[in-house]
Amino acid sequence: MSSLIGEPFQVSSYPVPTKTRHEKVHNPTYASYSRDFPGHATVTVQAEGIHIIDLSELHTVASHTCGSNVTFSGPASSRCTPEDDGRICTTYALVSSAPEVAVDNRNRTVWIMKQKILGGTLGKSDKREVVLPHEVTHIYSNDKSSKILLVSSTGDISVADNELNIQSTLICPHQQNFLDVFFFPGTSCTFLPPHENPPDTVIVFCSSSDSTLLLSIVSVSGKDITIVGKNQVSISHGASGRKIQHHVVALSCSPCGVLSYINESHTWAAYQLEVNSLITSVTQIGKTLALAQSSRLNAHSFGCGMCLLSLGSSLVLLATVTGTPSSEISILLWDMRYGVVIASHAIPMPSALAPSIKLGINMSLLLADAGQVLLMLCPANVSRTAPSASESPYRSIVYIIPLDPNLKSTIAGAIGKTPATSEWLAPNPKAETLADNDPRSRLLIDMANHLQHNEPYKADEAFFSWIKEHTSASGSSSSNALSISTPDGAASEALYGYGFVKELLALFFVKEYTDKPQYSPRVTRHLIESRVVSAGMVEGRLLTALKQHGDWESIMLSFNSVVDISEDEMISIAKALVDKQRQPQTDPGVMDVDSNKAWTPTLSAYMLMCVSYPTSPAALRLAIRKHLPDAQDLISILELLDGWTIGGTEEYIRTLLKSVASNVAIEHRGGAAPPYDKTISFLQVLLDASFVSLLQFPPSHELLRNIMSHIEPEIELHERMGYLRGALEPFARVQNRIVKERAEGTPRETPNEWRKRRKHQEQQIALGVGLYRLEELVI
Repeated sequence: MSSLIGEPFQVSSYPVPTKTRHEKVHNPTYASYSRDFPGHATVTVQAEGIHIIDLSELHTVASHTCGSNVTFSGPASSRCTPEDDGRICTTYALVSSAPEVAVDNRNRTVWIMKQKILGGTLGKSDKREVVLPHEVTHIYSNDKSSKILLVSSTGDISVADNELNIQSTLICPHQQNFLDVFFFPGTSCTFLPPHENPPDTVIVFCSSSDSTLLLSIVSVSGKDITIVGKNQVSISHGASGRKIQHHVVALSCSPCGVLSYINESHTWAAYQLEVNSLITSVTQIGKTLALAQSSRLNAHSFGCGMCLLSLGSSLVLLATVTGTPSSEISILLWDMRYGVVIASHAIPMPSALAPSIKLGINMSLLLADAGQVLLMLCPANVSRTAPSASESPYRSIVYIIPLDPNLKSTIAGAIGKTPATSEWLAPNPKAETLADNDPRSRLLIDMANHLQHNEPYKADEAFFSWIKEHTSASGSSSSNALSISTPDGAASEALYGYGFVKELLALFFVKEYTDKPQYSPRVTRHLIESRVVSAGMVEGRLLTALKQHGDWESIMLSFNSVVDISEDEMISIAKALVDKQRQPQTDPGVMDVDSNKAWTPTLSAYMLMCVSYPTSPAALRLAIRKHLPDAQDLISILELLDGWTIGGTEEYIRTLLKSVASNVAIEHRGGAAPPYDKTISFLQVLLDASFVSLLQFPPSHELLRNIMSHIEPEIELHERMGYLRGALEPFARVQNRIVKERAEGTPRETPNEWRKRRKHQEQQIALGVGLYRLEELVI
């Protein structure tokens, strides 16, 4: 859960009819939001009617009951205008079929329903029918020009007044597969060329044909309708790069011109639209993302199982249904420019929708007031699969999702989001593919054969013979320095590469190679010592895999060589050692039959590595709360921290004085304890994460008092030492410079250079005017 996405709450729920009179099937429920009626959403329910909901008070302010034999071709739209001492609520309903509608007028009929609202009371509803020259699936009211825009699924557009008197029509004879249409105020569209008089409304019409996404951009100014640009984008992208037939299942577009789509193979791409002199350019932004197959529902239908909503710039909200058995609605906020998940939230699958999971769930997201998004969930394919019944077991649900109204796409917001993003992406293909004639490929085959025959020692011999052969061939000057290539294999002559090391580790940790893979600690430690191993190379977690093989020596070695060990994995291993330490000890008089028992480090040795390792306080707190919730487990770690907090500053000062006297950097505390500053930082995080649990555990009180008694003198000593900062700071700077020059091999100052520098300093002192001193100022 993230503070950017609030806790969603249900607005309303409606029954879904299980039979229709006509072959053409529409969504059971639609939702719309108009700027002409702020704070209110219009919900269109098939075979029932239209409801206008107050989103602030979560109640219905007006309803229009239309009957069980009425179906709608699209979402209704409402607008509110002041009149006398009240308000007039006007609702435009797009009727697909009704008993009073002629067959020739189906999908071309609009009902205008007006109702006066006086305070909290409703007046009599007035309904009027209008037949349009073309079919209508979307209606949009422009609050600036008071015009009504009517759009069909084939791209026909009409401009009408409030009473739906048609003023102009643009007929498009296209027969493509309609996907969606987006309406934007002209003043907010930054992908159009700058103009003194921007259009009232910009319409982006999206359809598909033969694995191609077709785009039409139309501007509406008054009653003038103009096509300002057309273009197309290929949607035949697969995770493996092969081009196959695909259909769009989710689509979004923003006023900034950022268009994104997801195809049925769950490949997600984003593009930047630019219209200039009737030329529409489409440029991809970010990378094409291969989403994990989280939604196992009908992936071939648009809006089924997932949907998208643009939140401005490159921020896109994704709602998707995760697969069984733990079905839930996942809300993900993505930044497509950087390809990361900024925030996420999960909604448990509502019980009213549980019977609909097998049929599929149609989803739609709708931007409402600032900081609010509407989520519509309704079962799909009900009319074609469900039997006729008087009481429908299916229902549609409308949610409100609160969002931070100040969302922005920034690189600062994207930093550190890769771990949270990886679980929503499909596993990356191997970073490096070895050719058949590559000696490394032959080595992997030989080692795999030896391991399959339960001969790990021969696999070791083959590996180290190969190492010796290739390091000696590279020359004596580089025999001790192993060359490491980049993950993309740029250095073909390199001894190690990312993909090669990953496949080597897979021989020991991945079960797809053998039923019972044999483990080789020698090869693993050699790779770790060579600093070519990262935690992400092992499926799952590196330290956990090493622990399963009992290779504690490699675990301890990893803290000095692997740079991406997660805090969660680190504390989970500490929990295992704490449990082992709390187990009853074996009687020393009893003979130990298991002479091959693996060596296990003490908790003190392991925590020394953990405390010294760079960590993030926030991630460390979460790991401690997850793996060490019991105060009894924390006692063992607190006892170690208690000992490491004794005399830390005094020992640091003594070490520093020795370093100044010898002009050589000396390791603080001699390796017997972690650095004092890291000890205090780890202790602070541990107390932040579990202080309440420790207070509720009386045996920890004495230990906490001891730690407090050790830290308080250190604080007083730091305060006293602070007075010496001004006097000793020049000497500290000189000392740091000398140590740095010695470490970098900078040549020492010659006696002649020292005399010149000394003479210059004496001249400055004699003048009495320094570089930044002012004796007198006369104005």
